[in-house]
Amino acid sequence: MRRTSSLLLAAALAIAIVASALTVYVVKRQRDFSEPTAVAMGSVVSKSGKPRRGPDEGVFCWVSYEFTPPGGTAQRGWGMWRLACGLDRGRPIPIEYVVANPAVNRPPGGGPPIPPLLLWFAAGVLAVIGAIRRGSETDT
Repeated sequence: MRRTSSLLLAAALAIAIVASALTVYVVKRQRDFSEPTAVAMGSVVSKSGKPRRGPDEGVFCWVSYEFTPPGGTAQRGWGMWRLACGLDRGRPIPIEYVVANPAVNRPPGGGPPIPPLLLWFAAGVLAVIGAIRRGSETDT
């Protein structure tokens, strides 16, 4: 039984590490896009994921794209994007970019498919369950 509580605590730690990395990523992206942005049309280079039919079409697919901001050089990027699931290679897509640095870009509304808060919650639940099990194992 002691092994179960250790596994729960280890899983909580692993999820917390992933949540930490995802939180840092989200904060960095928010900081990057706090500067003035513009939108340019780009084209799909490749994508991954299959569109689902039905009310839960909320799956995120990744898309690789290229675009050229007005008066700038060609830029390439990729991102997780809900609308990428229905795109074919070569189709036009809007790309949001930071005017001062077009290398910082993303599809509008793109971002991680799992909110960091959800992972923090899961890590906390697992940690509490692991601690309770560990406590009940030492009592007997």
